[in-house]
Order: sequence, then C-alpha cells, then structure tokens
Amino acid sequence: MKFSLLTKLCLCLCLTGVFAGAQETVESVRRQIKAVEAETAREKSMHDAEKKRHAEFVEVGRKKVQALATQNKTLKAEIDSLKAEIKNLAEARQKTAGTIKYFENRKAKYNESLAKVIDSLVPVFESDFPYRNEETVTSVKEIANQLHKSLIEADDGLNRTLEVFYDRIRLGYTTEVWNGFLQVDARNVAGKFMRYGAVAAIFVSNDGNDVLWLTRTDKGAYKWKNVSDDLAMRTVLKDVMKVAEGKTAPRLVTIPVFIPAEAK
Repeated sequence: MKFSLLTKLCLCLCLTGVFAGAQETVESVRRQIKAVEAETAREKSMHDAEKKRHAEFVEVGRKKVQALATQNKTLKAEIDSLKAEIKNLAEARQKTAGTIKYFENRKAKYNESLAKVIDSLVPVFESDFPYRNEETVTSVKEIANQLHKSLIEADDGLNRTLEVFYDRIRLGYTTEVWNGFLQVDARNVAGKFMRYGAVAAIFVSNDGNDVLWLTRTDKGAYKWKNVSDDLAMRTVLKDVMKVAEGKTAPRLVTIPVFIPAEAK
C-alpha cells in the first residue's frame, strides 16, 4: 500500500499528538502522587505532633494528680494535727478554767476573811487615842465594805488598811496646837488644844479658867481630867501650852501622861 506524502504528513502529526497527550498524563499523575505524598507526610507530622502533645498533656496531668494527691495527704496530716492541737487546747482551757475558778473561789474567801479582820479593827480604832478617830473608823469601815462587795482586790484593801495604820503611827511623831471647843461640866467651852503625839493632850480655855488634860480610866477609856482647882498643875499645863504655841522660849516642860496600873 502506498501513501501519499500528504497522508504521511497527517499520520505523523497524529502520532505526535498522541505521544504528547500520553506524556502530559504521566506528568500529571506524578505531580498528584507527589502532592498526595506531601499531604500524607504533613498529616503524619501533624499526627506525630498531636500525639506528642497528647503524651505531654497526659504526663502533665499525671504529675498534677500526683502533686494533688501529695498535697491532699499533707493537708490531711495538717488537719489531723490541728484537730489534735485543738483538742489539747480545749483540754488545757478546761483545766485552766477550773484552776481560775478554784483561785477565784479562794480569792473570794480570802477577801471575805480579810474584810472580817478589817471589820474587827473598828472597835480598836474607836478606842484609840481620841484624835480624828471618826475619820479613821469611817475609812476602815469603807474598806471592809468594798471588800465584802468585791469592789476592790484584797491587795488594795490590805494596802489601804496598812496606810490607815501608818497614819496613826505617824500621829505619834507629831505635835499640834489648834482652837476648838470642849464639853466641860455641861458647858461648851472655847479654848486651845495641844496634842503631843498619841500619848498626851491638854486643853486650856480662852479665859484661862478651865484647864484639863487627857487621861484614861482603868478600863482604858479616854476622859478629860479637870485640874482647874490644882494650882500647881494649872500652872504647869498653862506653861506647856505657851511653849507649844511658841509664846515663850523653847525649854523642857512636864506633860502628864497616863500610865496603866499594870505598867507601874
């Protein structure tokens, strides 16, 4: 069979087109394969990364759980320790409360006993040297009353009572002259008093007619003895008053002092 030149040329062009189309299809497939492989590799990488992150997440979670378990155990131990401490404190507080109540009862009894003792001092001060006795007795009664009512502590009551004693003791180291009135034979006589410590006192009326000195009975009661009819004693006591007032030169004078019979 013979082909013309034109036919040969057409056939050659057709074959060339087929070969070109086949070559384009192979390259396309190769490109698709590479794309798939790349996507597969990328997805595998992402999967591996996600798997790694998941593993890290699981590990972190496990460590957190362990840490929480440790903290929980420590917290439970602390709670148990605190409960034991609270129990000990409660027992100690109960014991302390009992001790406080015991001492409060003791203190109340002591206050009451001290108040009774101070009450017993009232007659002693009432019968003491008759100078500011009423003020002293009032102070002692008030101290005892406040102790009875628990308005003051025992220490305070004792200190105040001792201060009253100290005032009476200090009285014995002082001398005093003052104006006043004295009941003499139903008469209220104006004159001057002189006190020598807590052992002697004299009274001289303003007109000089009444002269008395403080003495005591055999039972210990104080009383004023009138020596107006005893010229020698009147003179002595008036002289004592002048020296005490500073109206004459200082010198030794005689002061009458009561001496109990058992001391003679």
